[in-house]
Amino acid sequence: MKIYRETTLPLPELFYELLERQLAALNIPNINIVTFNYRDPDYSYECGGYHPVEINLYRQGEYWHLNYFTDFAYCGGPFPELEKEMEVLFQEKEVYNSFFGRCYLEHADSLVRLLLENFCNYIEMEVYQVQVSAD
Repeated sequence: MKIYRETTLPLPELFYELLERQLAALNIPNINIVTFNYRDPDYSYECGGYHPVEINLYRQGEYWHLNYFTDFAYCGGPFPELEKEMEVLFQEKEVYNSFFGRCYLEHADSLVRLLLENFCNYIEMEVYQVQVSAD
């Protein structure tokens, strides 16, 4: 199955291809929602590392649609917690960033493209372990 290409903001083709490969590798028939969780097992507040990422897609007809892309980071002290640092809400056409709050997707186009290009590079570097949940 193909992923519907976002029209508000052209996203990196490599991002779509990566997700389509991962969807094709799933051997779960009749799923309508899938969530990919990418984790760097060495990421910690003390040592840093690659931020955890969660991507959610839903199926409508013959296409998968992007629902959200969330990048998490440790925040706060003295007891830091994982919190949303950046979230791209594709259906709402909004972006949330912990530094500037919410804005429209088209107003954060270069930031979103950079986020997704970096994510694709990290996947190619094999820094993540992936967990999949499906409904």
